[in-house]
Amino acid sequence: MKCEHIDCGHLEKVWLPYAVREQAYGMKSHPFCLKCGIVKNIGPDRATGRGYFINVISRIEKHLKIPGSSVRMRLIAKDLEKVEDFDDKYSMSKYSQEKIFINLVKKYYRIPERTIMQFL
Repeated sequence: MKCEHIDCGHLEKVWLPYAVREQAYGMKSHPFCLKCGIVKNIGPDRATGRGYFINVISRIEKHLKIPGSSVRMRLIAKDLEKVEDFDDKYSMSKYSQEKIFINLVKKYYRIPERTIMQFL
């Protein structure tokens, strides 16, 4: 179930490590959701919607001309729907989304990770 996040006040923020693409940059105060308690992603690496990743699959398919890719694209889209909070811009970073996406594409297409990264 999706939460409609409500930020805590300025005084309630918590000090946590600040990281971008798994590289630490010290400590910063982070807001959190009053309803579910998830800490907000405050970095520049914000999550994108599922549609962005579906378009990436389409570009991969057109570029590599892989047969049967419409079925595979649908399977990847279904798997992305199953990932909890995949398109939640509050709690997910784009880097985390990319790792999940790359693993799914490798599962169905059997192409190297660096090839997938070229399309992201």
